Amino acid sequence: MKKAIVKKDNLVLIRNVDVADGFWERFRGLMFAQSIPDNYGLLIKPCNQIHMMNMKFPLDIIYLSEDDTIVQIDENMRPWKIGKTVKAAKSVVEINAGTCACCGINVGDRLTVENIGQSEG
Repeated sequence: MKKAIVKKDNLVLIRNVDVADGFWERFRGLMFAQSIPDNYGLLIKPCNQIHMMNMKFPLDIIYLSEDDTIVQIDENMRPWKIGKTVKAAKSVVEINAGTCACCGINVGDRLTVENIGQSEG
């Protein structure tokens, strides 16, 4: 799986981002995970809708347009919910619930998603 970081205004918001860009990686997402560490995210692309089936914890969901502008945020999305289709979204970042509020992430912000290579293993 590829790795990335997410920045806003050159400030690193999320340091450890896995990139799910294959069919099975995107389908699996974070299903069955017991938790995720702080400062972790999953970038799913392409993606404009998510589901929280088989999830055990809530997430903040950031929907990004093609130029990485935030077009919608679903904060504190609970397990077993299905998100709306966001037509303007081309990718989604899933992060721990509460991170958007804590970091001041808002609709209209432009994030920088930088690939940092392949993970080891």
